Amino acid sequence: MKLDTRKSVLLTKSLGGWKPIAAGVTTATKPQQQKQKHVQSIKAIPIPNGQVGKAEVECGEENIEVVFLTEEIFQGRVFVVGHANDTNCVSREVGRKSTSIIVRKDQCGVVTIRSQNPPGLFVNVKIMISFHDNFITKIDRGYEISCFYMEAEKTVTFPISVSPNTLQPLTELAEMPRCRYEVVDPVTQNPVSVVSVGSKLLHKWICDSTAPNLWCMTVHSCFVEDGSGTEFVILNDEGCAIDRYLLDNLEYGPGLLQAQKEAHAFKFADRVVVNFQCSIRLDIRDGECKIPKCPDLSKQRPRISKRSHDEIVRTQRQHKAVDFRQQGFSELDVRATKIDVLDPQIGFGAGNEEPLPSRIGLQGTRLKDCIPVETMILPASLALTTIVTLLMTVTYLLISHSRRSGKLFPGES
Repeated sequence: MKLDTRKSVLLTKSLGGWKPIAAGVTTATKPQQQKQKHVQSIKAIPIPNGQVGKAEVECGEENIEVVFLTEEIFQGRVFVVGHANDTNCVSREVGRKSTSIIVRKDQCGVVTIRSQNPPGLFVNVKIMISFHDNFITKIDRGYEISCFYMEAEKTVTFPISVSPNTLQPLTELAEMPRCRYEVVDPVTQNPVSVVSVGSKLLHKWICDSTAPNLWCMTVHSCFVEDGSGTEFVILNDEGCAIDRYLLDNLEYGPGLLQAQKEAHAFKFADRVVVNFQCSIRLDIRDGECKIPKCPDLSKQRPRISKRSHDEIVRTQRQHKAVDFRQQGFSELDVRATKIDVLDPQIGFGAGNEEPLPSRIGLQGTRLKDCIPVETMILPASLALTTIVTLLMTVTYLLISHSRRSGKLFPGES
């Protein structure tokens, strides 16, 4: 059953008790006029503050929030009547010209009443705004708030195939989305295959579907592999980052079945190849898609966890064993194109000033057994010097021999 918030009814406290007020309107009633007989004039100093305008009420799915505006900076408290000593039912938001309280529907004596006509639920709670820390004073106000949650009409249909003898249910599922994982240049949006350490990369997860509104997508269980079986987890099974210096928490969008995150290229020691692989969970959409709630890693030290081969095989088997019709979701493994990550500090790759497509001219090649250029300078210089010396020696000997024979060249007469 889905409940839609339609309206809130507020009541204000006066000398005659709790008095209902028009829905969504908050006003203060004047005390009843009393006959005054021989009443002495009394001078008192009221608290120099008070409420401004109407109280704003937000009837949420799990709680009720009431916001008050005040004439001066608020220094009191807001609490549920009858629960002033319960910390869950008291709010002390001070220091501003406004204050508020959030009350859960299952706490603080909140009363829920079912209504048949119209169908729905009434949720009632009494709130007091007090401008003193401990006592109720003249300027304080009390409200009885009533939120009505109307029951939404929901029609469920089952397509069936009719034959003369039997009625057989026919269930038709939409075509499963096709998902892919890409690592691209954030400027050109072109997939990369050779980059330098520290280059900016954009990780993208995209699922193409004829009915994108039918699905919710969650990227999780990502790992990076060096081409020889060594793997490290960089995104856990809940879809949260482990080391933000390698890959931070993902951003879902801009499309319905899309997620992305910028990161810097990194590599394994003594290895060039870097492979990325992730799992994508596809759920049938029921309301808003839930985005993973991940902790803030801004103050976390770098850490990644190594993933064993047995764990990888076990996880893949679990994904393959999932029956979509029984579980209501599907798991897909997606792998990005292999990337060669070069380190300019040890002679692999060029500087970062050039764009990625022209930075390295060895696209698609495996760089194995490479010899740094710096180590070849001295041997090349010695070889060149030796060759020049030999040529000069041979030339000198030929000239000397010609002079002794009286001929400059062997062919002269």
